[in-house]
Amino acid sequence: MKKLLRSVASVAALSAGVAMVAGDALATEGYFQHAYGLRHKALAGAGVASAEDATAISLNPASLVGIGDQFNMGLSLFMPFRKYSATNTALLPAGMTQKSKKNIFPVPNLAYVRQIDDVSAFAVSIFGNGGMNTTYSSFDRICMDTTVWPPAPVAVTGSNALCGSGKLGVDLMQMFISAGYARKLTDGFSIGIAPVFAIQRFKAYGLQAFAGMSSDPNNLTNRGYSYSYGGGVRLGIQLQPADWVSFGASYQTKMWMSKFKKYRGLFAEGGDFDIPANLQLGVAFQVTPEMKLMLDYRRIFYSDVKSIANSQLSNPPLGSSGGPGFGWDDTNTIKVGVEYQATQDLVLRAGYSYMFPQVMERNSVLFNVLAPGVIRHQFTGGATFRVDEKNDIDFAFMYATGKRSGPEYIFDPGAGTWVAPGGTVDLKMHQIEVSVGWTYNFGGSSKAR
Repeated sequence: MKKLLRSVASVAALSAGVAMVAGDALATEGYFQHAYGLRHKALAGAGVASAEDATAISLNPASLVGIGDQFNMGLSLFMPFRKYSATNTALLPAGMTQKSKKNIFPVPNLAYVRQIDDVSAFAVSIFGNGGMNTTYSSFDRICMDTTVWPPAPVAVTGSNALCGSGKLGVDLMQMFISAGYARKLTDGFSIGIAPVFAIQRFKAYGLQAFAGMSSDPNNLTNRGYSYSYGGGVRLGIQLQPADWVSFGASYQTKMWMSKFKKYRGLFAEGGDFDIPANLQLGVAFQVTPEMKLMLDYRRIFYSDVKSIANSQLSNPPLGSSGGPGFGWDDTNTIKVGVEYQATQDLVLRAGYSYMFPQVMERNSVLFNVLAPGVIRHQFTGGATFRVDEKNDIDFAFMYATGKRSGPEYIFDPGAGTWVAPGGTVDLKMHQIEVSVGWTYNFGGSSKAR
């Protein structure tokens, strides 16, 4: 037991260090990552019924039993390329296309699992849940004075796309630290639980034009980073009735977080920004001795968090319980992954996922210039190469794409309503992610071998 506690303490200390140096994270399913460990990244996030390494704690903790004592470390370079185009718009610069800057983000993850005995296991992990980031340059432009109606043109120096001062953008990062326990109740049936501690930070800048719509304009924009803390729990089950098929289910509760106090004039409910719950179900088929096919379904419950789910067309002020938000709805994702044991020392993987419906409503595209969660399609691949009995090198690659168009709505303070002058906003994004990792198997080769 002392040896186990020392191992857990060492990994916890390393996890804390990773959390301190982790870069800004973004994601593909709204602002969630499509997967956390490298094996599942290569499978487009599929595998809740067949998690076979230490990163199972972040997908389905019930899978931790029987995979051996193992340490995983990975680093992803995440590259989101996002832009908006404006046509006949009043607030956004009409006829302009602008790309967001800062397109490379390092995202680390690590996990450690130890088998307590033949029927139970313990694991710890740290991983980036996701986030969102945009950075748009300022420029000299003609802005529309929306304090009068119809809006009047005004020349502004050093303004941005939303007629605020200086650069425009947001930066949200979320990191999870988790400890999990799994137990096999009967042959072929396991359960798992993994409490999760979450840290998130956020800043916004360039939103001065919305001060008149805010319940607290002094805590709306350009306040630097604000931090939020909280937690929840992930629960999982795994059932394998036969050698050729297994089923899995995992549910992560809503993460109840402290408020972003510096942005209580921006987010609904005075700066509240809880992390929504998500559910994943799946089945895995051992098609041949060398090939496994996985099919998963994932749902993220964005509608439970008002600051994310409230429509842009909600009545001001920003920061109130029913105030404007990003207009995000619950999302569903179908994930398909295939794994092939090409040789004794090489495993190949590929995957595809499709998210529906579009996470944001069409009438909220103006606010989502800041958070263009438009990804629909993800294509992934990867491999694991066995260096020797204890060491594996893991690789994963992802390409994702999506777009969303809608009318530009701006607020008419005289009428007290949102109006659409007739312009259109187009949001587009494609993403590339390249990941490399190392797996160390303390007791010998991994379960996949």
